[in-house]
Amino acid sequence: MAEKRRYSVLTVLLAGFSVTSILGVGIALYVGLGAAYQNTRNLWVMLSDLDLTSVQRTMHERMENVGKRAVWVADQVASGALDPSFQYGWNNAMRALSASQIDVMAYGLITGDRQFIGYNPENMSEIRRTLPSDDVIFSELAHLRGPTVNHTGFPRWDPYFKQTVIADWIPLFADGRYVGTFIQYLSLSNLSNSLIRGREDLPGVPFILIAGNRVMAHPRLREWGDSAASALVNGADIARSPIPLPTINDIGDPVLANIGKSESIDIGDESKKRPEAKNLRLSGLDLDGRYSMIVTKQMMNTPFSPIIIGIHFEEELFDDEWNRLVLASVMGGTVLLLSIIVAVIIARHFTKPIRRFAAAARAFEEDGIENHDFPDLKGSRIREYDDAARSFNHMIKAVHDRERISSLFGKFLPASIARKLLASGTDSGVLPPQQCEATVLFVDIEGFTTLCEELEPQQIISMLNAYFDCATGIIEEHGGIITQFQGDAILAVFNAFDELHDHADAALDSALAIQHAVETRQFDGLSIHCRCGVNTGRMIAGNVGASARLSFTVHGDAVNTASRLERENKELGTRILLSDSTRDLLSDPERVVKAGQIQLRGRHTETLIYTCRN
Repeated sequence: MAEKRRYSVLTVLLAGFSVTSILGVGIALYVGLGAAYQNTRNLWVMLSDLDLTSVQRTMHERMENVGKRAVWVADQVASGALDPSFQYGWNNAMRALSASQIDVMAYGLITGDRQFIGYNPENMSEIRRTLPSDDVIFSELAHLRGPTVNHTGFPRWDPYFKQTVIADWIPLFADGRYVGTFIQYLSLSNLSNSLIRGREDLPGVPFILIAGNRVMAHPRLREWGDSAASALVNGADIARSPIPLPTINDIGDPVLANIGKSESIDIGDESKKRPEAKNLRLSGLDLDGRYSMIVTKQMMNTPFSPIIIGIHFEEELFDDEWNRLVLASVMGGTVLLLSIIVAVIIARHFTKPIRRFAAAARAFEEDGIENHDFPDLKGSRIREYDDAARSFNHMIKAVHDRERISSLFGKFLPASIARKLLASGTDSGVLPPQQCEATVLFVDIEGFTTLCEELEPQQIISMLNAYFDCATGIIEEHGGIITQFQGDAILAVFNAFDELHDHADAALDSALAIQHAVETRQFDGLSIHCRCGVNTGRMIAGNVGASARLSFTVHGDAVNTASRLERENKELGTRILLSDSTRDLLSDPERVVKAGQIQLRGRHTETLIYTCRN
């Protein structure tokens, strides 16, 4: 593949600055101040369109997700996988829904006695309320005779939630029997907030209309709900009933109340070509000597009625933009030449450290951490560049030091212990002791003393290194940590320093894998056999030793028991023995069989021991 042509930072800065400056000033002077007004107006229309498109997309996605969720719950109930009467299973299913970034305000089950038992997905707090008898949901449920698709109610102001909501519900049937209704309340106040958020300091009033003249979202809707809507309720039952949304005449917005009198304005051919401008309409309204512009967009694919999303703002907001454009045009031509000259000088000065930094980064990329003679970057009189050079030099040194420390630690300590020591931020080398329940694996080579008498020392060491390398890989692969090499024996622990939930299975799997390895291969030309003891219990994990030399290990009767179980293999003629405490924690206890009941040294009672099936 041909290499792309590259340009220097100096060239890009100069070219970019020159082109944008000349082009910007030239277009402003060429188009003239007459076109400035039109461009500014179209800009506000485009920004408004982006806001409206975002709200449209958000609402569509929310309704689609709500519908899919309702159908899923109905299918689970119909198949018998979910039973609303089984409270534990139903609660777990509802909690699982809240973990999937659920976008509703509340959801739950309507029982036959009009009780709503639901949840708030933000904190899974329980919501219990009695739905009013005049709720439209019950009149629709009365006509149902079997399973059906989900239904979306018409948006209403709900005094219980004190905001505009849409109720999406679906009846639940199990074996042809009605068991309740799954309902989800979608907050429409969030849509209003989506239009308002980020526009607090900007002109314009966002709104959403439904059914032609009903206000679904508006900055004043909450105020209306707390005052005007409260005046409509007369009793306890009515107070909990959804209230129809206010009309455009009720919300207290004169522009919205007279939106039907507005006159359409052409938004231009270029704006019409944009896909997102579909159904976009710009209109003007002259009301008591104040001219307002209204940007609206219609949504047709809604489950209840066409929706109109819009923003209206006064024409006076363009006056300041007009004045700024005039000033910018005059000053732009004056300072253009001077700016280019100054840009050349500054760009040449500023790009020197950047070029040096790029060269150093490229060299580090090519040589990597293997190059220990990496040259330092020179400082700069510019503070940020000088700080960057210092940080880069320190980074290179830190990378080399950390790599060296990690490499050395890895040879003498388990990787997890080394990481904890490096992350501790101290040089004491001490980790706090901790008591834990873990599984110990003790592995020993059969007849090692005889081997030492028959073989040369060098051959014994080579054999042990090959054997230890194989066993270490198996143990670490299963999440274990080797704390000691005791002659020919290995002491490994699972769940002591790193959390491992299936530590009993991991230890047994390690023992089986080691047995398979020693039976199927040779180590430095020698065939060996080994015995394994596995025990689970409480133990203390920590470092012991002198202040200048420490060792990380585990202590406790559980550790000694594993060693004694390993020795019992010799008496019973087995290869692997494990205690009853380990067997009880296995995911499948049938993997092992009872090997006997013995009294281990140091104990007053007999211990059940198990071995693996052949």
